[in-house]
This record gives sequence, structure tokens and C-alpha cells, in this order.
Amino acid sequence: MKLYFGLFLAALSMPLASLAGVCALEFEVVWNIRQALGIGVVVGSVMILLALIMFLCGIPSTLQRIRAQTNASN
Repeated sequence: MKLYFGLFLAALSMPLASLAGVCALEFEVVWNIRQALGIGVVVGSVMILLALIMFLCGIPSTLQRIRAQTNASN
């Protein structure tokens, strides 16, 4: 499940990062477009890091499932 959640989070990272930049500019948290792009980059980077961590944490359990299936078929 962690593997799929990591992929889902990676797929959502760019739209949410751009949305965060637009909202920061719209709600006057930042004053120019460069700062809004910076907010988007920070949000996107954090989400990509979280997605990578979730993906890497899900790999061992996926490998165990694959090994169990191949052992059961032999």
C-alpha cells in the first residue's frame, strides 16, 4: 500500500505545488511571481521527497509478496 501511496503522492505533487504558488499569490502571502514560484518549488520538493520515502518503504513488502507468489507456484 505504501508503494501505491508514494506513486499517488508523486503524481499529485506538481498540480498541488502550482496550486500552492497560485494561492500564495492570490491570498497575498507573497508579493510577486518569483516568490510564488519559490513557494511552489518548496511545496513540490517536499511532496516529491515524501513520495520517494513512501515508495522506498513500500519496496520490501512488495518484494516479499512477489517472492511468496513465485515460491507458491513452484
